[in-house]
Amino acid sequence: MVIVAVLGGIFFIALIMVVIVYTRQQNEKKKIEQQRRIRMLADRGRQVQLLLEEIPPHYISADFRVFITEQWLELLQEQEQLGCKEARIKTETEAAQNKLQEIRSSNQPKPEPITDLQTANGVRRNLKQLNKIIIGLYQERKIAHRIAQTYINEVKLGFTQTLVEVFRASARKAEAENNHRIAVVHYKRIMSELNRNNPNGIHNQTLLECREIIAKLEERIAVESEHNDNQLASSVDEMMEGEESWKKKQVYDD
Repeated sequence: MVIVAVLGGIFFIALIMVVIVYTRQQNEKKKIEQQRRIRMLADRGRQVQLLLEEIPPHYISADFRVFITEQWLELLQEQEQLGCKEARIKTETEAAQNKLQEIRSSNQPKPEPITDLQTANGVRRNLKQLNKIIIGLYQERKIAHRIAQTYINEVKLGFTQTLVEVFRASARKAEAENNHRIAVVHYKRIMSELNRNNPNGIHNQTLLECREIIAKLEERIAVESEHNDNQLASSVDEMMEGEESWKKKQVYDD
């Protein structure tokens, strides 16, 4: 009986040790998983913050920007719920709340159109990242299909607008320099971009304005072409008269 009791005690102690080790391992795994989740959420939050700062406000609506900012706040709250005690949580939460207040206020910055292709490409890259975030939220069933589609359509319109602004700036520069043929090329590029994404005819008025401008420019080009042809004909006549005069002078000198 004593031996049985001793063996039973040893088995019980061993069992307790196994349970303790197993519990510690599970707690460690849980802690590691929490830390991994916190880092992932922090990365998402920084990405959202960057997009809010770098995408000019006029490319997406105020409602869309409010939604993005609220997603940023939710990411911070989830990190807190996972036990994150880092000081940055408070700082970033204040920044997100200030951004939300700024967007909801009427003091929105005046739109500044993009005039160079490099800047436009940077904005387009950010819009692509924003599109991925919206798709991810939809796949995670955090937003409804209708909302996701609305925001994706906004991203597409912003994507188009970046190039339209660059081409418009180039067209106006060409007009100012009297390079009317180059200006026509840029206006046709604007029309091409707008025709690619023109939901419910939202760009019809701009397309009409481009057609009218192109028509006027082509009239100028025709007048300039006729004027240049007349100048060329006049130059040829002067050259021929000069040659005839030279020939007469040669005969006289002989």
